[in-house]
Amino acid sequence: MLNIAICDDESAHCQRLKDQVAKLLSGRDRTFQISCYGNALQLLTSPLDQDLLFLDIRMPGLDGMSLAKRLRAKGFGGILVFVTVLTEYMADAFEVEAADYLCKPIDDARLERTLDRSLKRLEERPDPSLFIRTASWCRSVKLSQIYYCEVINRKIYLHTKEGVFDHYGRMKDLEQQLGGHFIKCHRSFLINPEHLSSYAGGQVTLTDGSKVPVSRKYHQMLMDQMLRYMDGRDAL
Repeated sequence: MLNIAICDDESAHCQRLKDQVAKLLSGRDRTFQISCYGNALQLLTSPLDQDLLFLDIRMPGLDGMSLAKRLRAKGFGGILVFVTVLTEYMADAFEVEAADYLCKPIDDARLERTLDRSLKRLEERPDPSLFIRTASWCRSVKLSQIYYCEVINRKIYLHTKEGVFDHYGRMKDLEQQLGGHFIKCHRSFLINPEHLSSYAGGQVTLTDGSKVPVSRKYHQMLMDQMLRYMDGRDAL
């Protein structure tokens, strides 16, 4: 699923761009979710797992260019696109490896070209993997192949399309290795949002039919992620 975010302090502009992007992506053979953030702080405290990020430059407090530098310093590897009425920052955009620089009001044809280039870059990006090792073997598992991760005592079980792989480890270390790509729904479970199917009765159902429990502590976080996912899927 393509994870897109828009950061703009003017909610009307943010919604307009969200509608434009959703319309242009409709009919393409992929799901997506689009989240809006009203300021830099909201974005900085998010999981920072976005594939494509549209940033307004002129924002109160931390402006978009400074925000981009902070994001890159934190290891954000997604595609950055600046959206602004200003043109004098165009040269600075190269410093943070921005993919494009769109001037408001945004023309649909110009935006579509930007999306096409961004999607091509994302398709060429290697599928991230998780490297696991035991005393007798080691292997690399692509994150897209994992449905969910389960921790029992000191053992981690990866439920994948190829079967279940287990090794010794800690939940804290596993979360760090996954780099924000998975959602924690229980102290013992992490689920891959790419494989979310439904959520009801305190359980998540994944695309392979697996059911994973959701604790009360993580209910709202999961609901927010599910709503963003359904918004993107319904726009198709």
